[in-house]
Amino acid sequence: MFIKSAYAAISNPALQNFGTDTTGGAGLAFYVSQLWKTLVVVGGLAFLLYTIIGGINWVIAGGDKTKVESAQKHLTNGLTGLIVLAASYAIMAVVSDVVGINILNIDWTFGN
Repeated sequence: MFIKSAYAAISNPALQNFGTDTTGGAGLAFYVSQLWKTLVVVGGLAFLLYTIIGGINWVIAGGDKTKVESAQKHLTNGLTGLIVLAASYAIMAVVSDVVGINILNIDWTFGN
């Protein structure tokens, strides 16, 4: 009994209601959602950067076959990354439905 009450008195403001909320894991969903959103922003910026670099390299290639192939590789890698980002959205939507927590649109109040 003492251990349970001592455990309840311990709190970490960085992990607000993590694992103790009544919504069934909204704390974990909050952190997963934040991590995913951060990765999508970084991935989107990487896609933009790879596309710009590939386009510029293609324009300045001057007909050199190896430079054109390198530019095409940059564009292909950027497009592959964009497809992965779109697939991650679909995966997150499916996981949200299976788990029953809307990870893509979290209720940030945690029952407060």
